[in-house]
Amino acid sequence: MTQTTGSKPELEAIDRVRESHVSALNAGDAKGWADQFTDDAVQMPPHFPTNAGIQAIRGWSGGFLSLFNCKFGLAVDEVRVAGDWAFERGSYNITLSPKTGGPAMNDAGKYLTIYQRQSDGTWKMARDIWNSDVPMPGGA
Repeated sequence: MTQTTGSKPELEAIDRVRESHVSALNAGDAKGWADQFTDDAVQMPPHFPTNAGIQAIRGWSGGFLSLFNCKFGLAVDEVRVAGDWAFERGSYNITLSPKTGGPAMNDAGKYLTIYQRQSDGTWKMARDIWNSDVPMPGGA
């Protein structure tokens, strides 16, 4: 069961951002994926340096989606709104199929996303971090 705080309109608006994020990733739409972030957003993907700012996020997302077709899903455990900020915690599953062929890679893990209300009342992702639960090859 998802734990939430916030008004119904706030939670629904955050749901729409999340749904757009997932849909864009599954469609291979790097622009649509990046459009869910604030201009000064920070994205922290596993095994890569931090992407600070929308231009860095656009570049990394475009490069990533040029390599893989994705089947991505989220399970939300918690969404809490506090003024103009909200955080979301949950888990993800993703299958990455290389566009050049070869076996698909499966990953699962957890994530934390911080949303920020914009001056027009919409919400965007301001910080996004995810990390895998799958052990590294040869790891302990």
